[in-house]
Amino acid sequence: MLSVTPALRLRLPSVYAMIIAVDIGNTNLKCAASFDDTESEFRFWTIPTQNSKENDGLEDFVAEKLLRWGATTDKGRLMPYVHPKPIHWQMIQTGKLDWQKLKTEILKIRPKDKFKLVTRRQIPIDIYVDSPDKVGIDRLLAAYAAVRHYGDSPMLIVDAGSAVTVDIVYDRIFQGGAILPGLTALANVCPHISARLPKVLIPEYPASCGAAPPIYPGKNTEDAIQCGLYWGTVGAIRQFYSMTAASPAMTRSKKLRLLVTGGDAEYLLTGLVCVIPRELMSHHEGLALEGMTLL
Repeated sequence: MLSVTPALRLRLPSVYAMIIAVDIGNTNLKCAASFDDTESEFRFWTIPTQNSKENDGLEDFVAEKLLRWGATTDKGRLMPYVHPKPIHWQMIQTGKLDWQKLKTEILKIRPKDKFKLVTRRQIPIDIYVDSPDKVGIDRLLAAYAAVRHYGDSPMLIVDAGSAVTVDIVYDRIFQGGAILPGLTALANVCPHISARLPKVLIPEYPASCGAAPPIYPGKNTEDAIQCGLYWGTVGAIRQFYSMTAASPAMTRSKKLRLLVTGGDAEYLLTGLVCVIPRELMSHHEGLALEGMTLL
């Protein structure tokens, strides 16, 4: 299994302040926290929001869960609820949960905290697509973080979550890519295709970390579906990698690097290492969250 590539360190004016990046999605809040000194690494965590509470009062429920989270580091304990200095919150809204309402609930408990909603215009990366304003901000943030990590190296960035995005970054320019349904989304579709197709369970983070890929050929319907979903996704990523690596622009440059991030990243990596050289791959736990804090 590939080791996780360390997140880039933060540099903010105040000493040992805390910075928290939050991606407000449809089903989860994806979060990263760190102290601002140059030696602290990020701690990543996820807060499920889907089906956790009715829409009324959801923001105060999420705020409580967000502030009560904690992790121990070599610099001390990261726990937003009791942190003595103002916290710097960086947020993007990719789902329906209202970031302003979430901010209001947090301010009721921590009135001195600072908030910033990150927008596309704040991301210093060139975008070469038909409609730059329609590109998902999480894709652009991941691309920006990748450039900060690897500079001019040509990269294919796979963000495996509710959807699987596969994006090209070349010459520090976001070149577009492909979007696939995520593993869970694909699994949810099967029963709608035929009543004889059961809904299979996809290993979820953190249980998916290090989970063995499905064995092909599947010997029953459930295993056959698992094989199709998993190896079909791995095969699609391999095909996009091969097409990108073989393009005229890439053949004149360094070897194409594959960056894998997102909730299903570790699960897919166990299969990707079978079809793409391990030395060309890097695993990042939260690339878009990193990009948010580097602005």
